Amino acid sequence: MLRKADFWSGVFWLIVALFIVWQGKLLGLGKLSDPGSGFAVFWIGVLLVLFSVSVIVSAARGQHGPILARLWDDARWGRVLAVVALLIGYGAVFEWVGFVVSTIVLLLVLMLAVDRVRPWLAVTIAVSAPLIIWFAMTKWLKIQMPAGFLSLMTG
Repeated sequence: MLRKADFWSGVFWLIVALFIVWQGKLLGLGKLSDPGSGFAVFWIGVLLVLFSVSVIVSAARGQHGPILARLWDDARWGRVLAVVALLIGYGAVFEWVGFVVSTIVLLLVLMLAVDRVRPWLAVTIAVSAPLIIWFAMTKWLKIQMPAGFLSLMTG
């Protein structure tokens, strides 16, 4: 039995996805070794096409997943609001404090207070992940990351 709402929402997103693919192609794909400005846009559109087609096919077959309202039944709203507040705070201090310090603090709070990870694992991940990402971005990819007040110490 055709589920009309899912079918038509899938058709809508398929049209949007095809438009995104078309616009990405117009921007220019470039080469894999030298991607053009439309490269990411094009491939994001292709992914959206695949997702849309999967929704259309499952709707045509009459398959259905959980009801949307049921997905939120077991949500821990206190934690959800805490994460949202932490991310807003992270965005607010990111430039001033810098990428490394603000990300270490964010990850520590998320892993120790919100998700309850073992302290030694939380510290290991919270310190190593931002440092590895910072090194890859600044040294290999030559992308500037906000240094924040650490720039005063490092020059």
